[in-house]
Amino acid sequence: MKRSAVFTIAGGVFCGLLVAGIWKWRGSPDALWHIVSQQCVPGQQQRQNPSPCLAVDLDRGYTLFKDQKGPLHDLLIPVDKVSGIEDPALGRHLLPHYFAQAWRHRSVLSDGLKKPIPDAFVSVAINSRYGRSQNQLHVHIACLRPDVFNALSQQANALDTQWRVLPTQLKGHTYAARTLSATDADALDPLEILREYVDAHADLMSHYSLLMTPRADGSLVLLTTHLSLTDLNLGSAGELQDYRCDLMTPL
Repeated sequence: MKRSAVFTIAGGVFCGLLVAGIWKWRGSPDALWHIVSQQCVPGQQQRQNPSPCLAVDLDRGYTLFKDQKGPLHDLLIPVDKVSGIEDPALGRHLLPHYFAQAWRHRSVLSDGLKKPIPDAFVSVAINSRYGRSQNQLHVHIACLRPDVFNALSQQANALDTQWRVLPTQLKGHTYAARTLSATDADALDPLEILREYVDAHADLMSHYSLLMTPRADGSLVLLTTHLSLTDLNLGSAGELQDYRCDLMTPL
């Protein structure tokens, strides 16, 4: 066997063991679901008290929850059992547009900081099956990392409604991006747009993640990356977010 083949096999085994180790380290994958289903929803139904969630909207099917990772990090979580981005009902008009709902509730970050955070600093993200710790769908609401904000600002004129691979990596990983008009954002589910992109590549939704953030002209930009063990990429667009919101700190 050639030496290069041995290294390739060894690298694949190492990456597989790394993923398995990360999953084991992350703890119970049902913790969020237990909080939502056993505390937040019953509390809202029985006492009109969503605690420990920030809010429960039974009509629209979601909860808002402040994550312990970082002071400015909130989650939108369905009240129904939805495994994650790979759920076949997502992006097929069978479930609420959770991703868009999270964006509509971006003000929860300003509420936590007790001062307005510009929309331009805010993003919402959902990770791949392999880049998440929980097996209940949750959309991360947080600010962008300053370096990511600057990189996207530099690429603004090169983006349009077609998916394009960014010429520079973000957090050491390759991302594809496209724009979405404000009008389309109100009518289309970003996860449906991602599903079309994934299907066009004959790939699996479980491998992909998605982040959305606004542009200066009022449109939005979608970014996606996907599982690639050789690149040590678990498909976690949440890596582009900053749970402290350093963009709000004056230089």
